[in-house]
Amino acid sequence: MENDPSILASNNTENGTGFSRRELLKGLTSAMVATTLLGFPFLSQAEKQTATQSPVIFGQFYLVSQAITEHKNISEGTSAQIFNAFFRSQPDFPAQVSKLHALVKPGQAAKDLQKAAQQNGLGELVTSIVTAWYTGTVGHGTDSILVSYKDALMYRPVSDGLIVPTYCGNGPLYFTAAPPDAAMPESMNADRFTRTSESDVSKA
Repeated sequence: MENDPSILASNNTENGTGFSRRELLKGLTSAMVATTLLGFPFLSQAEKQTATQSPVIFGQFYLVSQAITEHKNISEGTSAQIFNAFFRSQPDFPAQVSKLHALVKPGQAAKDLQKAAQQNGLGELVTSIVTAWYTGTVGHGTDSILVSYKDALMYRPVSDGLIVPTYCGNGPLYFTAAPPDAAMPESMNADRFTRTSESDVSKA
């Protein structure tokens, strides 16, 4: 029996599931990204959707961000916020990120990646990504988008001694947290009132 090219093509792409390998991998990656972002309740629905609908590009952006900032412990949540801002403001962003990701090598210094990017016409993209991570903003001037103030990397060098500059006394959004327990004066001691009440009942 001769081989049927259509059957061979089907076996190579379908895996008996009705979906191509590419679709399966994309679906699995999307699910992994969605699960990871569940731990960041501050993300908007749009930010989550942009990352999960383009999981491969989002993963590439995250790895590029680690390489160009030389910070391995950057937040996936903040990455999703920055990714969404770039994705929605620059139509060619996905293609540019893929090109930049192809230049990343294991153990590569940020300055070497920046040099390679400049040689390949991606120097402006690298500058934009670094600026976004260190300032927490995407874009310039009146078109800039504030992505994350508190988690901007420029505050990390002094994070052990200084809070992020803000009008809130204990850091950004301090006023949204539950207030700390206040020390009760002795005159307001609950046990004292309980004993008093019991004493009044016995006298009665």
